Amino acid sequence: MANLEELERFRTIRRLRNHWSRPIGPPAYYWYLTFEEHTELQSLASKCQQAISFPYYDLTPPRDLHMTLDKIAFDGDLTPDQLHRIEAIAARTCREIQPFDVTIGPLSGTPGAIGFSVFPIQPIDELRNKLRQATLSIYPEAPVTRSEFHPHIAIAYANSDVPAAEAIAALNELNTAAFLNVTVEEGALVLLKRHQRSYAWQPISRVPLGSADGRQASGFPRDQST
Repeated sequence: MANLEELERFRTIRRLRNHWSRPIGPPAYYWYLTFEEHTELQSLASKCQQAISFPYYDLTPPRDLHMTLDKIAFDGDLTPDQLHRIEAIAARTCREIQPFDVTIGPLSGTPGAIGFSVFPIQPIDELRNKLRQATLSIYPEAPVTRSEFHPHIAIAYANSDVPAAEAIAALNELNTAAFLNVTVEEGALVLLKRHQRSYAWQPISRVPLGSADGRQASGFPRDQST
């Protein structure tokens, strides 16, 4: 299975890499899956984070867990009308997709981060493609992700270049119980800001799956750091 392959790749890493070493760019709009109401996932993430609370990892606040689906545009590259039209098309097309279940886990990672793998990929990829089509129909220049899609939910980002053995050993101990099933019921359009050693994202609107009314909620009051 793909998620186990990702775990095996993580086990071959020799050194972690500072995730924050690249320059800070401008804020940008993204399509996310968010998990503010999934308390079981937040509890599982907190438990796992306790085992990897090494000084070379910056931990994602559990309420701010998310999955990045696609990039839409940098802030300022879209007019408010274009953004509204993207939201409207996404809301309409996502009525065709019913809510679906995914399994979160096991933990795996890259040199720069640790996170839960998520599977099966197919329904997530279908939703991602619908949202991407909505974006490209209004903004063909969108910097959408062209690399292979590996659904994941980051729980920690490396802040130093250090040996990986300690982190790998911790994940090996955790992964016997690091699984959870959740239902995906909506996508979220967010504005993401990068800080020195964290991200902050603000939900702009939500696109429900299988909805007849295409309702959207906007004007969320707070940033969320991750």
